Amino acid sequence: MRQLLVAAVIALVAGMASAGQLTGEFDPIGPTVQTLDAPTGRTVAYVDDGDPGDTPVVFFGGSGTSVRVMNLLEFAHTLRGELGLRLISVERNGFGQTAFDPTLGYTEYAEDVEAVLDHLGVDEFIAFGISGGSPYLTEFVSRNADRVTSIHLASALSEVPDSSSICGLTQAPDTVAFLAQNPQVWFAFSPDSPVQQVPGLQDEAYDDSARTFFIAGQMGSPDPLIHEFELYCNEPLADVSGVDAPVHLYYGEDDTTTPPDFHIPVWQDAFSNVINVRTYPGLGHDAQYRHWDQVMVDMSTQRTDRILVCRKGKTSIVDEAKAQRQLAAGATLGMCGWAG
Repeated sequence: MRQLLVAAVIALVAGMASAGQLTGEFDPIGPTVQTLDAPTGRTVAYVDDGDPGDTPVVFFGGSGTSVRVMNLLEFAHTLRGELGLRLISVERNGFGQTAFDPTLGYTEYAEDVEAVLDHLGVDEFIAFGISGGSPYLTEFVSRNADRVTSIHLASALSEVPDSSSICGLTQAPDTVAFLAQNPQVWFAFSPDSPVQQVPGLQDEAYDDSARTFFIAGQMGSPDPLIHEFELYCNEPLADVSGVDAPVHLYYGEDDTTTPPDFHIPVWQDAFSNVINVRTYPGLGHDAQYRHWDQVMVDMSTQRTDRILVCRKGKTSIVDEAKAQRQLAAGATLGMCGWAG
C-alpha cells in the first residue's frame, strides 16, 4: 500500500512538472540592501522595496536596528502591495553595515535620507516612524515640510521622560555592551505578545539585532547605541511647528517603554495637525507591529474613518460605524492572521 502511495505522489509531481505547473520564479527572502555614495562623502545603506509607481513611505526604524529591520513588517508584504505602498528606509550611524562616526547626529542622518530620495527621484512621501526612530523622523520632516503628505508615529519616542532609564545607560557601557552582544535580550518579545503569532517574526528580530551589532565587524560594540541614547537625552526635538501635514499616532495603552500618557501630549504640542490618535488596550510596545496593518490603511486611504477588520475569515476595510457593529458581533481588528 505504501509503495502504491509513493508511486502515486511521484506520478502526480511528474505530471505537474511536465504540464508546466511548478513555479519557476524566486520567492522574496527579504528586502535588498543597496548602497549610495552620497554628496556628503558618506556611504549610505538603504532599502527600497515595492513597485516604483506605488506611494513612497519613508520608514524610520527603532533604536539599535539595521536598515533591514523593515523585514519585521513583511508579514504584511502582500497587503502592503495591495494597498500600493512602497517602503524606503535608510540605515543609521554605526548600525548594520554603516560605519560609525561619533560626530554625526540627527541633521546628518536627515541629509542621508534626502540623498537617497533624490537618488531615487522621490519628491513627495509619507513618513512613518516607530519607537526610537521617531526623533530622527522629526528632524527630517522639519527640513522637508513641503514634501511630506502625512506622518505616522507608532509606539513613538518623543522626548525622554525623567523616569526613563535611557540617559543612565549613556554612562553604563558595560550594560549596553551586554545588550548589544546578546540579541536575544535586546529584542525579545514577551511570550504572550501577539507578535508571537507571526511565524518567524521573533527569530527575524533576533537576526536583525545580530546584523545591527555584528555584521560589519563591530563585535557587539556599545558605542553606536550609546551615541544614539545620548542624542535622545541631549538633543531637543526639532521644531516642527511649520509642518502642516496630518499626523497619526498609535500606542498600546500598556506601553511602559514609550508610555502614551507622556508621549501623546508631547506630539500634540509639537505638531499643529494631529488628526488621529489610536490607542489599543492590553497592548504594550508591540502595538507598532500588531497594528501595522491599520497604519497602512490610514496611509493608503489618507482617512481616519476606515478600519481594517476580520469578519468570518475575511479581511476587509470598512467605515468606522460598520467596524464597531462588526466588532460587537465578534469580528476582530486587523488581518485575519491575528484572529488565530
